[in-house]
Amino acid sequence: MARLDRRIETALLSLNPTTKRPSWHAAPTFMGVLRGVTPTMALWRPARKAPHICIWATAVHVAFWQNSVGNRLSSETIKFAPRVTPQRWPPAVDTLSADQWKETVALVARTHRRLVSVVADFDPAALDRPPRGTTNRRAIEYIHGIAEHNLYHGGQINILKRLAKMAGVK
Repeated sequence: MARLDRRIETALLSLNPTTKRPSWHAAPTFMGVLRGVTPTMALWRPARKAPHICIWATAVHVAFWQNSVGNRLSSETIKFAPRVTPQRWPPAVDTLSADQWKETVALVARTHRRLVSVVADFDPAALDRPPRGTTNRRAIEYIHGIAEHNLYHGGQINILKRLAKMAGVK
């Protein structure tokens, strides 16, 4: 197996830490933070007037951006099935079944696997050029940006999980 370009290898560690090379911040991965979340917890909101502040909406938002960056970095465009607002958040919902929550977690996992695969196969010579259809950022910035985006929202979900548990949500 050929050794990966060092910048791609580093980007993959940011996107997809492993047990051999865990993240430096010691927080769980985005998928790890979703473990143990029930549909009720996923839809719980600390404030009714903030419909996007819930685990479910955040998970769909992260999946949308993983898909979007995957599309920008690859030669294929995969349509994103869930409807999202112009701000890239799903419309608020009042109910979420166990199957719908499982589908959301599977969507996050699927978009993540694809993103990791696209980055692993990315041409190192193209890292300093804007990806197709963009002009304002280099490909390496998109790769690290999506890793930072996932980390940011993973932290939000961790806080929401704790708040939900404190509120007695199961």
